[in-house]
Amino acid sequence: MENHDPRTSLAFLDPEAGDSGYWYRFRHRVMVLAGPELARRRAARPVTVGDVVLGWRNALVPTALLAAALAGLLLMQDRGLQTAPQGGYEELMVSGLEESIPAVLVTSLTDDGASLSSEGSF
Repeated sequence: MENHDPRTSLAFLDPEAGDSGYWYRFRHRVMVLAGPELARRRAARPVTVGDVVLGWRNALVPTALLAAALAGLLLMQDRGLQTAPQGGYEELMVSGLEESIPAVLVTSLTDDGASLSSEGSF
């Protein structure tokens, strides 16, 4: 196993160490190759928040109108308000079960002590 010193110079990895002017030529070559794309981006109109919002209008506005119309139809139906059956949330949760409920759960459901309702405290 070799012993590496963290302060070892990494200058031998620099391409300019053996070829002066390497980074200048590299930058020049990259800018020449990227020139047409950079010019196209400069000429393109910048996208604003308003452009994005207007782009969404084709899907968003009809969907919002449909949701509003559906909500209006549901609100206009002539139905009386349905009230929850007397009892508690626990009875509603077990009302459709066909299997028998273990005795531990039955006693906690019928006990008037602490419950898991929004009015109860822990």
